[in-house]
Amino acid sequence: MARQASGAAATRESLVFAALELFGDYGYDAVSTRQIADHAAANIGSIAYHFGSKPGLRIACIEYVIAVVKETLGPAAWQPLPVNLSPDDALDMMDRMFSTLLLIGSTRPDADQISNFMTRELVMPGTFDALLYDKLAEPLHERFSQLLAIAIGQPGEGKDLALTVFSLFGQSMFFRLCKPVIVKHMDWPGFGLEQAQAANVIISQNLKAIVAYHRKLNGFET
Repeated sequence: MARQASGAAATRESLVFAALELFGDYGYDAVSTRQIADHAAANIGSIAYHFGSKPGLRIACIEYVIAVVKETLGPAAWQPLPVNLSPDDALDMMDRMFSTLLLIGSTRPDADQISNFMTRELVMPGTFDALLYDKLAEPLHERFSQLLAIAIGQPGEGKDLALTVFSLFGQSMFFRLCKPVIVKHMDWPGFGLEQAQAANVIISQNLKAIVAYHRKLNGFET
């Protein structure tokens, strides 16, 4: 998270960053507002001042994650697709977007905090996971489904296409969420830009292989 704000704005940012880290590491229910305030070096009353309550702070964390992903992916991920987008251009868009999603989880200073927080919010049913689903997960899945349908020459969505998109998300998420396992097995010094680029080569190859398979299955040639 950028630390360029000052005064009340800086306090708000510090609280969001602290909550993002603690919620991700220990879970929402296990963390107290006192722990968050102490971690942020802020007065506990500032949580009520800026967010109203602990649930309000959780919402602020979710909104921060959504903003990071949207800003990083850029308008191409959210704006209407070009009317005459070619199959190969759709494939290229998917390839670039998956690469960007992987880089979010490897090059940002708050990458681990974002990944840990998102994991808990998406896999643990609750009141707030709907916000992350409605504002981020579902729109992203819809966009990738649109692109994949164009890339393989298959109009409409369909359950098989939806599941294929989830499987593509899955491999990208593994590289973000299981970095310690990968680093240990690969004997890497860490998981930074160089390692993310190496992983992205494989993800890109897998994506293109899946698209080629479905094109052949559909009798579709570009």
